[in-house]
Amino acid sequence: MINRILLLIATSLILLSCSTSKTVSKVAAIETYQKELASYYMDPKTTPLVDDEKTNFKGITFFPINKKYTVKAKFTPIENGKIIPFPTSAKKIKKYKEYATVTFTLDNQQQTLTIYQSFPIMEKYEDSLFLPFMDETNGVTSYGGGRYLDLNTKDFTTKSNEIVLDFNQAYNPYCAYSKHYNCPIPPANNVLDVEINAGVSYHK
Repeated sequence: MINRILLLIATSLILLSCSTSKTVSKVAAIETYQKELASYYMDPKTTPLVDDEKTNFKGITFFPINKKYTVKAKFTPIENGKIIPFPTSAKKIKKYKEYATVTFTLDNQQQTLTIYQSFPIMEKYEDSLFLPFMDETNGVTSYGGGRYLDLNTKDFTTKSNEIVLDFNQAYNPYCAYSKHYNCPIPPANNVLDVEINAGVSYHK
């Protein structure tokens, strides 16, 4: 009996250790992503900013990492997706094709967003997907023009209809920091009625 109890305790500790290890690994991955993004803007060799913009640039800021905003979502592929014209910050039009919808629960509310693919599809970016969204933080603690998540067609598998969305990796379009870009504005169907206090924040 004692041996059985000890075995159960040991098994529980192993499972707890594995769970903790996975959590630490996920946090480390987010931290790495955020450091690389901040460095990308600050590095003179990679920054999308021009010289006069670099002077007043204060760097990229982030909300605290919060596992609440790493959510499992049910995805539904969109067959023969429509080509949608997106208005942009430069008052032009960019076209995107509907790829799938994702549905998830946050703050006890069900939310649905549409994932898009750039159109026409360039061979170099044929696996790249685009999730633009707005939420209740826009214009307050995040950029008023919305934020983006990058996804990949390989994130979707036929074995499961679930995908993980990590809003801790949400980022601002270049237009948040520069007037020299043409950034698509998230469509009305991708406006969330909750706060996403994760990812890149924004303070002028």
